[in-house]
Amino acid sequence: MKRIVAIGAMRNSGSDIAMFIRSENLFVRPAWPEDRPRLSRLDVPARVDPFKLDGQGLVVTLPGGHDARGERVAGARLIGTGGFRVTRGRWQPVLWLAPAWRSLGLFDEAEESLDQLAGQLPPPPGDGGMDELVAIAA
Repeated sequence: MKRIVAIGAMRNSGSDIAMFIRSENLFVRPAWPEDRPRLSRLDVPARVDPFKLDGQGLVVTLPGGHDARGERVAGARLIGTGGFRVTRGRWQPVLWLAPAWRSLGLFDEAEESLDQLAGQLPPPPGDGGMDELVAIAA
């Protein structure tokens, strides 16, 4: 189990919630418009595009700038997307990592980070009877 270093969720204007997670190896943050070119290079499938719901999705980055082979590169690497769905009245984390990053043990760390954050979020809206996509990532 990887150590979660920091979790943050803050409400912006209206009902938007900005979420940040720093685990041992990863940083999960809101998707920003500047991320579009990098997401495009990752060939992110439309169903996991964090911009489908007004930018409410998250991106998973690898701080420290290491590539899939462990070689150092400049800047943080964007390696996937994440978010939450409402299932049975509870937040359900959803996660997608680019293929080059799936066999490195990072999926479990990212999933644990999202699980921890789900516990910090306010209760989801609605009655929870039907699945409602709140933030994209599947």
